[in-house]
Amino acid sequence: MRLLALCLLFAILAGCDPSGQQSRLDEPAKASDANSPPAGSAGPVSPAIPSQAAPASGGASVEEIADQSFQVELESWGKVRFVSAKRTNADGRKELVLSLKDAEDHTLYTFPQPKLVESWNFESVKAVSFKDVDGDGKKDVIVLADYVTGKGSGGSIAMTVPSIFVQKDKSFVSDYDTDKRLNASGKITTVSDVVAFFKAKAKPEGAQTAPDSDNNATLAKVNRNLCSRVTVSNISEDEIVQTYENEYAKHELDRSEHGQDEMYRYIGECFQQETDKLLANDSKLKTQTDAIHQTVNEAISELSGIDYIRDGGGTMWIHGGNRTIGMYGYRLNVYANMKLNHPKPASKKYDALAEKLDSNLAKLKEQRVKGLEELTDAQGVKEAEKDFDTRFSKLSTALQKFKELTSDKDEASLYLLELLTKRVGASIDEPKSMR
Repeated sequence: MRLLALCLLFAILAGCDPSGQQSRLDEPAKASDANSPPAGSAGPVSPAIPSQAAPASGGASVEEIADQSFQVELESWGKVRFVSAKRTNADGRKELVLSLKDAEDHTLYTFPQPKLVESWNFESVKAVSFKDVDGDGKKDVIVLADYVTGKGSGGSIAMTVPSIFVQKDKSFVSDYDTDKRLNASGKITTVSDVVAFFKAKAKPEGAQTAPDSDNNATLAKVNRNLCSRVTVSNISEDEIVQTYENEYAKHELDRSEHGQDEMYRYIGECFQQETDKLLANDSKLKTQTDAIHQTVNEAISELSGIDYIRDGGGTMWIHGGNRTIGMYGYRLNVYANMKLNHPKPASKKYDALAEKLDSNLAKLKEQRVKGLEELTDAQGVKEAEKDFDTRFSKLSTALQKFKELTSDKDEASLYLLELLTKRVGASIDEPKSMR
């Protein structure tokens, strides 16, 4: 699988336009964008330039993101190299660092950190484009990146955030209000979406806000109706997802990668609300269920991160993790209902499955990032190994806590253990499953 990914990567790079001309602006920023020139971008930096981690002040390290760094000519700068990099701070928080460099790799300019994302955790760059969005004749910079906000029930789910940097005389300006409005729409997943936003911005206020308001109202209404339907229906989780997908298609709602992530989040929130009502008079079980839910989400988040590392990147694993986390809203509702119906003891089956889970973990630890050397250089493998070890430690801690929280070893606990054991097994087998 990794060898195939390598071949595809070389094929994509071989098909890039060496002239550095902009590509189409109507291509969505999706999982494959990490391995191809993003919509509206300039020509890619030569793949011979490796990603390297460099020390930074305050104990932080900076790693260049080679496939999202580009040669470009800017009106106030001339021919420069636009560099995307990930900075890992001493406290573990990651942030996106953008800069311009000359032919000798000297930093000419460092972009401001957008206020909207300054406290969020950066995950990956989905697309970069150089396009005049304000009509002054100068190329501005459009960046679509995934961040984890850490806020609310979906705080551990990566979301795509657009950031705009308007070119001025020897500087770029980041406007908080503009970024906030772009992000609030929840529909900006491509460079074309950003361009359309700025075109609409030039129209009278009422003309641009009415469609968004109508779409948001429709989305809210559809999700309310769906929640009422699925929570009273005795249908499987696959049937629940299909029901949502059919209604989203019927009402022409967002079906992008981000839209799919949001759909699963709505499913999770729907069943979480139902669980809260179900356990309103059982504070002990509610506390236990909430603790299990949080622990499972931590485990799934680390597993999707490990898959991302082991396959040399590709946000399909991040999206898969987001959607699995959403489904655990439903699965914990199933667990709560089973607990209220006094499930039978299942100690023998539970212990056997827990042993299988430990065996899967041991295999995953032994494999680490084996095979990644086919996709990246030695420095990239070294960084991946470090990231893997950190995530694996967190995963092991979360799964140990899960076993402590389900030490009653009944059929309800067995139900969740089966799901987790299968999910860990999917990370060590080929082909991998995103659920």
